Amino acid sequence: MMQRSKATLYTTAVLALGLASAAPGGGPKSDTPPPPASFAILAHDHLTGDYGVAAASNAPLIGMNLEFFDPEAGGGVVLGGPFLQLNETVLIALQDGMDPGTAIAVGLAADLDRESRQVLAITPEGAAAFTGDQLEGHAAHKAGEHFVIAGHRLANDDVLLAVEEAFQTTDGPLADRLLAALAAGRDAGGEEDGSHSAALVVVGPGARFATRDRLVDLRIDFVRGDAVAALVELRAQVDSVYGIVRETPPAPPPP
Repeated sequence: MMQRSKATLYTTAVLALGLASAAPGGGPKSDTPPPPASFAILAHDHLTGDYGVAAASNAPLIGMNLEFFDPEAGGGVVLGGPFLQLNETVLIALQDGMDPGTAIAVGLAADLDRESRQVLAITPEGAAAFTGDQLEGHAAHKAGEHFVIAGHRLANDDVLLAVEEAFQTTDGPLADRLLAALAAGRDAGGEEDGSHSAALVVVGPGARFATRDRLVDLRIDFVRGDAVAALVELRAQVDSVYGIVRETPPAPPPP
């Protein structure tokens, strides 16, 4: 396992881009939104104690779903449709000392739409995920040592593999590794319909600001283009404001 330095971060930022932009193409518009598609990686840095998540979605406001962390107990993420009660139930179960798999089962017990969701959870002891049978397109998850990844309506089988490889081979603070993993998933095809919102959240005991234990809280709430590229750009802008120079920045988006 590579040694990683403690993140010396940072701030909270929210960015919404392109709301007034013209829709691509000149054909007729459909009033029916596409089915949800998203992917995420949830991780724990066992050296620093930090938890973090990076996620992207074809729908707006993925960052609103990444609020459920406890810097001591861990955290959870729900994909496939907003259901804040499920997020809250999973987090409370983790705070009560349940393992991730049990916490997910407790959260899903009262969810009538459980087969249309993915749920990820992590603690210092491990990680787990659930993928419902009714999610459209290619849906999968994988739990590893100190991380768990999942996605649905993915472009191909390589997306989660790319996320895993980038996370495991990128050095540096947890935020760097998560952002590199998200970009790698995008480069491998991402989700169907592309990413129009993306977010990066890291919590930990070393938070310098009164931001609910946040070390990093960066969000692209909506952009008509590539939300992952916009998230990388947002982090670079925040780094510039705080005078942070990174030796190994995430890979740039493809041309």
